[in-house]
Amino acid sequence: MFGRQNKQKIVIVGGGVAGLNAAQQLKSGKFDVTLIDPSPHIEWLPNIHEIISGAKKGDELRLNRNLLVRRLGHRFLLNRAIEMTSSFVHLDDGSRVPFDVCIVATGSVNNTFGIEGADQFALPMKSVEQCQVIARRLHRASLSHRTTRVTVVGGGIEGVEAFGEVMRTYRHRPQFEFNIVESADALLPNCPGHLDSKIRSHTSGFRVQYHVGESVESVDPEGICLMNGGAIESDITIWSGGASPNGFLQRSYLTDTPDQWADVNDYFQSQARENVFIIGDAANPGGHSLSKQAYHAIDMGKAAAHNVERFLSGKRLREFKPSEKPQVVTFGDLDTFMLFKDFAVSSSVLGVAKEAIYTLGVLQLAPPKSGKDLMNALDRLQRSARKVYLPAFNPLSLLSKLPKSQFLS
Repeated sequence: MFGRQNKQKIVIVGGGVAGLNAAQQLKSGKFDVTLIDPSPHIEWLPNIHEIISGAKKGDELRLNRNLLVRRLGHRFLLNRAIEMTSSFVHLDDGSRVPFDVCIVATGSVNNTFGIEGADQFALPMKSVEQCQVIARRLHRASLSHRTTRVTVVGGGIEGVEAFGEVMRTYRHRPQFEFNIVESADALLPNCPGHLDSKIRSHTSGFRVQYHVGESVESVDPEGICLMNGGAIESDITIWSGGASPNGFLQRSYLTDTPDQWADVNDYFQSQARENVFIIGDAANPGGHSLSKQAYHAIDMGKAAAHNVERFLSGKRLREFKPSEKPQVVTFGDLDTFMLFKDFAVSSSVLGVAKEAIYTLGVLQLAPPKSGKDLMNALDRLQRSARKVYLPAFNPLSLLSKLPKSQFLS
């Protein structure tokens, strides 16, 4: 106990992929590490949209945080961090946790931008549980012959993937009608390849209406009112309109306003406090323009942990250099886009890559302890890929789809 008390104390607030990857880099024999999170599970968020279609149930996207953290030799506290001072994190049970360095990885929360009725009547999709709620609503509607109008608000990556999952399961059901609303002039507005027309081509034979360049004014039980005076009747409204910072940042004086992401330098060191490092969605790295995606969060967690160790030993910190990685965006079973810096590749057979990334991501969070663990993980990949992207494994279907693969600049 005496040795543990004399170790330098590192507290990690937030146990998502950024926080957990930071914890993996910190040696328990050298540091006293405590990870704090209000949820017992870490969720692999890049695939939660597949719950909407029923392709995944949700449990396979969850890992036990306490088990993962204890395997690393660290301590896990199932608490909500309320605020942070210069050397303590204050918890919801009234206790406080001391630190020499704090790593903040609080992620983001759903953002409805103060739109009237959005919090009450629209369904968010930021967690496994929220996507399970959407899946149940859609399934119940499919058991009825009444017309069900489904609207996805937000045509970014999250919204397009959610819309694709709705279409995967329900596009052939005659009682369903679909809408997608995006305030920009096209779907996937910040992605290369001008993918809006590609998405529309896949849905041209179905009851889909696109409302691009239009903003939501309010949401109610019957539907959506638009800023331009128009209205959309909607029975199930799925909200993927954006994300906002966790309130922990402002309460801890790491930001000035509730809508700010925390400014950090090239080492992920807070601009407000030198013994605080901020990573993942919570961070606003001034020297880099990083999308808020899991693959960046993983790299940020590793880089920040190494800089924390260097900071505590008085060594010079190392500048973060983001790696160039393609991003895989699925549109149900209709198409998959692999996004590079200046172009995109479109092919439905690329959907298997999303499953491979999911399996590798889970393996990285929970490294196998034996060959049997590894074989079980690979078996899960095979079964999951066959279930979600079965047509890609059918040789005849594969041959028919390969000519449809496109390079989009």
